[in-house]
Amino acid sequence: MINTPFNYTGSKFMLLEQLIPNFDYSKKYFVDLFCGGGSVYTNIVKDYEKILVNDIIAELVEIQKGLVNDSEIIIQKTKSVVVDKNNVDGFLDLRKSFNDEKSPEKLWALMLSCTNNMMRFNKKFEFNQTFGKRSWNDSTEKKVNDFVKHISEYKEKIFFTSKDFTEIKPQNPSMIYIDPPYTNTEAGYNSYWSKTKESQLYDYIIEINKLGHSFALSGVLGEHKNGEKSDIIYKLLEDGFNHKILEFDYEKVARKKNSKNSQEIMIYNYNGIEG
Repeated sequence: MINTPFNYTGSKFMLLEQLIPNFDYSKKYFVDLFCGGGSVYTNIVKDYEKILVNDIIAELVEIQKGLVNDSEIIIQKTKSVVVDKNNVDGFLDLRKSFNDEKSPEKLWALMLSCTNNMMRFNKKFEFNQTFGKRSWNDSTEKKVNDFVKHISEYKEKIFFTSKDFTEIKPQNPSMIYIDPPYTNTEAGYNSYWSKTKESQLYDYIIEINKLGHSFALSGVLGEHKNGEKSDIIYKLLEDGFNHKILEFDYEKVARKKNSKNSQEIMIYNYNGIEG
């Protein structure tokens, strides 16, 4: 598996060996509806004729688009603004600069130097993650080189967009992978999500199912942050869609430990998977 050069809360990289064999490959088109750090489309790109990569965070999409289409430009821009691992004042200045005037290179530089390399936003959609005493390093260089070498071979078939998921309406029968933020999780990008959005996503899934698209949705079955459950998971299960339990221990990676049992689940609407 190819890892992307981003740490990303909610990344499915550790689950790819369970997810990827269970996608619907009878469709020619693939939609990564909430691409996040990009680990899913990166590792299925050879298997579909066209890939649509989408995320509401425009600068995050632009970083990946830059790496796919002209990596030298985004790399050099990012290196020019990233701060030294001991430069906390420089980090704070960069964070303010990004919040005043956003750009992909500023966001990537912040991700490279913040705590755990994981972005976080407040309710005003301002980057508010703390300084992590990190910077561009040899590990970053290797991840970037490996990613670019792999993905550039397929750049003609990958298309990027940054829209609300409700605006993504594939015209051709597609395999749509759905890994949204959830109202019951701790992800730092959850300022972009709400109960209303989760309800809209349920309606969206019902609609794409009626239109003949295949979908696979990742989520957590059981109680997660503060004992909350994800309503959409239970509604889709009640509707009778197929599901598969995946092996992953969230308690080992969660910032807040939870004594409640939770399991990673994949819900899908096509046949051919052993549950």
